[in-house]
Formats: sequence, C-alpha cells, structure tokens
Amino acid sequence: MPTIKLAQGSYRGGTAPDSHVNYYHGIPYCQPFERLQPPKAIAKSTSDAGPDEVKDATQFGPICPQNPSKLEPYIYGPWPTLPNGGEADESRSGVLSVYQPESARTGGGEKSLLPVIVYAHGGAWQTGSSQINWYTGTALARDGECVVVTINYLVGVLGFLYQGDETKLACGNQDHILALEWVRDNIRSFGGDPENVTAAGQSAGAYNTQLLLDLRPDLFRRAIIMSSPADRAFGAEDAGKIAETVCASLPEGKTLESASMAEILAAQAAATSAHGSMVAQFAPVIADGVAPGGRHKVENGSMKKDVLVTWMQHDGSAFAAVSQGPKTTATDELSVKLTSGLFKEPSIRLAERLHKAGHGVAALEHQWAPEGYALGATHCLDLPLLLGDYEAWRKSPMHGDVSAQEWDRRGKLIRQAFGRFARNGSMPEKLEGTSIELYGS
Repeated sequence: MPTIKLAQGSYRGGTAPDSHVNYYHGIPYCQPFERLQPPKAIAKSTSDAGPDEVKDATQFGPICPQNPSKLEPYIYGPWPTLPNGGEADESRSGVLSVYQPESARTGGGEKSLLPVIVYAHGGAWQTGSSQINWYTGTALARDGECVVVTINYLVGVLGFLYQGDETKLACGNQDHILALEWVRDNIRSFGGDPENVTAAGQSAGAYNTQLLLDLRPDLFRRAIIMSSPADRAFGAEDAGKIAETVCASLPEGKTLESASMAEILAAQAAATSAHGSMVAQFAPVIADGVAPGGRHKVENGSMKKDVLVTWMQHDGSAFAAVSQGPKTTATDELSVKLTSGLFKEPSIRLAERLHKAGHGVAALEHQWAPEGYALGATHCLDLPLLLGDYEAWRKSPMHGDVSAQEWDRRGKLIRQAFGRFARNGSMPEKLEGTSIELYGS
C-alpha cells in the first residue's frame, strides 16, 4: 500500500482498482477547529504520531456538520453514508484528500512533477464535503494526468456566520487559504508541482476561488470557476440580520459557544427559512458591495492568471424545481430566468472583467443534457463528468437514461481538457457538448 511521509506524519493510502491512481483521505491541513475561530496551521516540526506510526488514510475523513441540501431530490440523490462518506465532526473536519497518479512518484527530478488541481466543493456555503465518494478525484487524476486535491472547509454557521467585522474574512474562506498553503508546502511529496497549481471550484466553491483571485493569487497559477454566482456581493447588513436570527433561534440560555452542534444546526435551519428570499443566507461578506474577481490590473507576467469560467446551459432549473416541484423542466420560465440572472450572465461579466484586467480567459457553457432528465444541463450536472464515478452517482436523478459508458466517454473528454488546462493553460477551442468563447491574453 502506498505511503507518504510528511513533516506532520506518515500516511498509508490505497490504490484505486484499474486506475493506477493512489489516494489518501482525511489528511489534516490544520489543527482541530475551535468554534468561530480562524483555523491554525499545523506546526511543521511536530506530529501527534509516534516516530514509527503510520496513519491509515484509506477511509474518508470527517465532514463538517450540516443540514441536508434542498437539491438532493433533484440533482444529488441521498447523501452518501459510511463507508462512502465520512462522519460529521466539528473540530476535526479540516481535512483533504489527495489523488496521485502512480507516474507522479515513479518519475525522477523536477521535470516529472505533475500539475495540481485543488478542488473546492459547492453547496450554497451550507453543505458539501471532499470526504464523500461524489467528489473522488481518481478519474480526473488519471485522465487529466495531474495530482488532484479535494478540500473541506467549514460551512454554514461554523464557516460563514457574520461576526460583526466586515473586514474580517469568513472562517470558511480562511480554511480555503490554509488548505492551499498546505498544498504549496506538501504537494511535492505526492509528485505534484507547487509552482503549477490550478485552484478550481463549483458554485459556492467557485465563488470562494473567485474571491482568492483578488486576495491570494500567489497560491495558484490558474483557476477554474464553475457555475459561480459570480455577481453576488453579500452585504454586512443582510449578514447581520441572519446572525441575529441564528442567535435568537438558539435555546434559551444558550450561546453560539455553548450550544450543541444539533442546536446550532437547528438555528441555522431557522435562519435559512426566515430569510429564504435572499439569494444566499451564508456567504463571504463583501464590504464594498463589488463582486470579486478582476479587481487588480495585471502589471507583470507573474500576476497574470489563466482562468476558465464555466456554467451550465440550464443552471437554474434545479433551483426552480425547489420552488415549483418535480414537474419543473429546463425550459420553464423560472428555470430560464434563474439560469440567466444567477449564473450565465454573471459568469460572462466575470470573464469579461478578468479579461479586461489582463488575464487569459476562456468561457465555456456545458450544453449536453442526458436523455430522460427533465432539468436538462442543470446545476451540478458537470460534477459526475469530472469527479466521482457512475457508481458514486448511481442514485442521482441526473443520470437520466444514459448508460455508464456514455457518461464515462463524455466525462473523459472534460477531464482531459481540464488536465491540459492545468498543465499549461491550454484553452479548449472545441469540446463536445459545450460552447466555448476564447477571450485571449
């Protein structure tokens, strides 16, 4: 079994069948979380393991405690349970998984280092985890010929509750930064190139990545931003109202610090319901009200990023279904309105803004929709093409009437294209099932 030795300890992983890809789950990138406090880096010179202890990294690690997603009946299917998903643990969910092609460790020298894709999950800043089989990076690592890292970050109240200081970055965003710093410091041990990192994310994870294009562009060379609510600028006033509702919804005598996790999640659900008219109830607070991405002009070559901005042709249909019910279709008036207003037009504006700032940009619309699935090319339909496998997504209604072989064929095209982009910034000019616009350099 493959073993990796890091400054923080040694980890024993596994090898995915028929893939020549090694995997390591549940590796901490920070110290145990303290509620509503910024994450703390792991001391490089210390380890809680004995000198000869090798920790098991073959099973999924902890996930951030969370309420169920309203999208489960329409896109995901039921949340994976053990052994295909980790258990909830508030303090120990600061973990990630690494997927390492065996070629990454059999080659020699700096030239053999592979590009790295660091993926941040979506979930409206309230759900999601890297430690479930929906988001395994085995196929992407294999077909994209890259090292893949999938990260956890705190969600909901734990990660994005506004604490009264609009200049303070949310804990969940600080987690994201610390995970990327961990990659910078450790990925060479897995055969990954710390100088060639692509930060990727979908939905909320895409927006978080978009934010880091402005805040910490030093941590990656490229970015893939998938179905971001790219124009969103969550203000302190709205965030403060939600924080008030959360606190008021706790049992009498309980505070955010003293409440149990179950009580925190119940208060979170109450606030989400009370403020359901807002696009998001928990999100990064943007003090000046200007959406992130492209705030800074490129002044030299080291600042220039390659950015791939993607969205789904029917991104909004799943959200329309949450409102209207299971008879919703991809072409319903509300589906079209939500797609255009929340995802497509904001993504195009983001691409234009980044291009104007001096970055190399391509915009890609996923248009393929599986037969037998009324919501079309909806939000998250690109995920089974990129991450996990057919079996992991077996209970997802997104499969429609399409065979596992066809899903894998189409997925391989996407995974290979994303791998080429991560390697050298090569923008896809044509890709089956998509429409692409190149903005150039």
